[in-house]
Parts: sequence; C-alpha cells; structure tokens
Amino acid sequence: MSGVQPAASTGTAAGEVYGMIRLAGVDVALPLAVLREVVPCPAELAGLPADAVGLLGAMDLRTTVLPVVDLRLVLGRPAARHPGQVVVVVAVDGQSLGLLADEVCGVARVPRTALLPMRVAAGELLFSHTFQHPETGRATSVLDAAAVVCRPGLPTVADVARSASSVGADGPVPSGDRVSVTLLRCGPHVLALDVAQVHTTLPSPSPRPSVLSGSVCPGVTGFAGQDVAVVDPLALLGLGSLGTSTAEAGVVVDTGSGHVVLAVDALIALTDLAEGAVLPVPAFAVPRPELLRGLADVDGTTCLVLDGAALLADPRVLALAAMNTPAAGADPGSPGGSGRVSATGAPSYLTFSVGIDVTTPLEQVGEIVPYPAEVTGTSVGRGVLGVVVHRGAAVPVLCLATLLGLPQLEVTAASCLLVVDVGEPVAFAVDALRSIDPLTWTDPDQPGRPGADRLADLLRRSPLVQVGADTRLLPCLDLQHVARTMHGQSAVPVPRPAPDEELLVH
Repeated sequence: MSGVQPAASTGTAAGEVYGMIRLAGVDVALPLAVLREVVPCPAELAGLPADAVGLLGAMDLRTTVLPVVDLRLVLGRPAARHPGQVVVVVAVDGQSLGLLADEVCGVARVPRTALLPMRVAAGELLFSHTFQHPETGRATSVLDAAAVVCRPGLPTVADVARSASSVGADGPVPSGDRVSVTLLRCGPHVLALDVAQVHTTLPSPSPRPSVLSGSVCPGVTGFAGQDVAVVDPLALLGLGSLGTSTAEAGVVVDTGSGHVVLAVDALIALTDLAEGAVLPVPAFAVPRPELLRGLADVDGTTCLVLDGAALLADPRVLALAAMNTPAAGADPGSPGGSGRVSATGAPSYLTFSVGIDVTTPLEQVGEIVPYPAEVTGTSVGRGVLGVVVHRGAAVPVLCLATLLGLPQLEVTAASCLLVVDVGEPVAFAVDALRSIDPLTWTDPDQPGRPGADRLADLLRRSPLVQVGADTRLLPCLDLQHVARTMHGQSAVPVPRPAPDEELLVH
C-alpha cells in the first residue's frame, strides 16, 4: 500500500496540516495536498455503469461528473443516508473522486512525531497512520487517499483543479512563502481565508431571529449544542449584504472566546496561495482595509484575501462570539436556552453594558428579548420608559442606566430588555449584551447589599466579581433587588455563596 505524502505547502518542521473529517463512523484526517474541496451531497446521485464496493453514483460538480464513494460500504458498516452529509473531493496522481462524509471538523497541524504508522499482516488498510487529535485527544486515522482511489473497479475522473504549485507563482515556491486557503463565494465576491482560521463547515446555516440580530448578524444557528451568531461577511467588510436566508454553507471560526458562523453561498475549493501573489489594496479603495490582506488572482478569478487574524480580533466578531449559549430547548425557561451553571460547576453570570460593563447572576434574569419597536410612554418618573405587553402581562420598561445614576441610554440595534420576575415582571433596558461566563472570583469580605432607597449608589456599593477569562473587576448588580424596589416590595436578603463557592479561582 502506498501512503499519501502531503505536499510541501502543508508541512513544516512542526508537522503536517490535515483536514479533519467524520466519515464511516470514525474520525479521519486527509492531508490538504489531496483535499480539493467540500460540497453538499445531492439527495440523488446519477448511476454509473460500474461495479465497485462503495460506489454510490456520480454528481455534477461544475463541469465535472464526479464519482462518489461511501467507505461505510467498503468497511461493511451500516450505510443509511441522512440530510446534511457532504462530499469531500480528493485527488491523487491527477485522478479525483468524492468521499461521502458526515461532517468536516476543521483543520489541525499534527507534529510528525505524533503520527504512528499502521500495518496489517494480510490484506490492505485504508489508512496509513493514527494520532491523537491535538485539541480533542480523540483517536484519528490518516486516510490513505491513494489506497482509496486505486481500489479495483472504482472509477475516477481527471483532476481538473489547479495544480499543487502555488497559485500566482511562476515556479516552485518554498513552503514558508505560501499558505493554504479555502475559497468562499459570497454574492458577487470570492473570498480567500487561511485554512488555519477554519474550525469546521456547516450546510445551510439558516439563521433564526435573535436578540443579537443586526446589520452584521442576521441571527443565530445551532452548532455543537449551542446557539451561535451567524455573520454576514459582506456586511462585515462593508461590501453590501449577502442575503443569508439563501446561504448554502457556513464556515465556523473560533475566536478563542467562542464561535461565529460566516454565511457563504458556496465553498469553492482549497488551494495554495503564494504570499507574493497577494497584491495590497490602497486603504481608501475598500471600506474595511484592516480586514483584508489584499487581492489575488486564482485561475482568472479575483479573490479578496482576508486577514484571518484581524477578522478573529474584530470587536464585533468578538462580541458575537462571546454570546454563544446552549441551544434553545437545552434548559427550558432560561434566556435563550442558557444554563444556570457552567460546565465547571460555577454559577453563570450575564455581563452587559449600561454605559459601563456590569454583570449579574444569570439566574436572576428570566428572559432576554429584543428592544420592542414600540413602548407605550407613561412619563411617571425618572428611569421609567413606559409599558409593553409581554406574554399577556403589562410589563414596565425601565432604563437601568438612569436608575443607577448614569446618563439615559439611546436605543440602538444592540439594545435589549432583561426581564426579571419577582412575582411581577420588570424589563430593564440595557444597551448591549457582552457574554455569559462562569463566576471565577468574588471577595467574601465585601460589604452587603445597599438599602432599598439607595439605587443611585448601587454601582458603588455592589460587590466586585470576575467572570470567565475577564480579568476586570465588574460590579455585580442585584437586579431582583432593583425590581423589588421599583415595585415597592420589601427587600429579600440575598443568600451568600457557600464557603467553597466564595473564592473559585485565585
């Protein structure tokens, strides 16, 4: 059995870069040198007059009729089809075919020393090495694409993709001078994104309306059991709007603090791009020059080459990524399906802005809803914006900033209401959500809660806490205390954390 050797463009002394794929019930890796692109699998495949184990048929791929193989049949495993499966296009020695896969799980650089060669005393293996995934620790097999392509009776088609040499280079380019990118079609534009920034891909993200919705974020979609913000790349770049309701695919990126899904019309291909082929663009010629490395020509198509690091550090992307929450239905009755306790066992806190950033125990917030289009004004006093009808009740809407002695906030696309129920609901208007994180530090010796008549001093007298990876000390507001005060109820003492919860992280 001949092993597939990754091209120089995907390997360095630190290791090889692989595309991570879930197929036939196992985790496999493909060197980027043989992985051409990933496309949705059609519901029906055309028949081929060939007899080979695992051959499902053929699909139209632009100008190519591509044979599609299901390795589950080759391995003798159940082979029921299900929606959402994709076809991974692989190419070896000028020949290509498609592999049916359940999902693509991003890319990973694997140290050479981590690869364990595999062999069999008799017969033939479809994989050459195994390793532990550097992030998940899961056992992963390096698929031997040559062994798949060369199976007896299996038809292949000529690889019409660009050559393995770097696009835009006049000849071989040292590996340090080129980068592997995935090409994405977004409306009239083709974007190139470094594969190192691609966590995984999704079919048809279909965003749902959310409190996060705005010009850049049309809504949220489900990913890994969470509601994750969908981002319109064209809106982010200032190049118009994609119209994400018809987006055919999504590219998941990991900012380190959470995920977002870039909505795209299509995943076109994976290719190598020479560093010298990227042409800088004058800053005045594009709306967001800080998010672009420049332009490149790929087989006659002009691509906008994204600056992946700048994209992941963009304030709007970071803010949206920080708002990943468990998918709706995961914890009924919580805001957006959010859990009350994090995976670490620490209580969850909601951080938001009222002109300054503050936080509150998530369990105090019954619901998070978009700011209503209309509020019936009552003008009864400072901080009272009016009344809205919500879930069959007349709910007062209060400007939390004003109650805390801060300037009244202007309503923007990011404004929302935090609904707190103390027997009677109250909706606090805030100007933006920040994140949901576990409590990491609180000082057990801090003073207690203020009296019912001291709302203007609440910020000054509230205990300070740290949440998530944030190193700032944030005022921890007791929103239920504020709600009771506004309803004229007697303050209810807030139980202090148990001794083992008072100091979670030093």
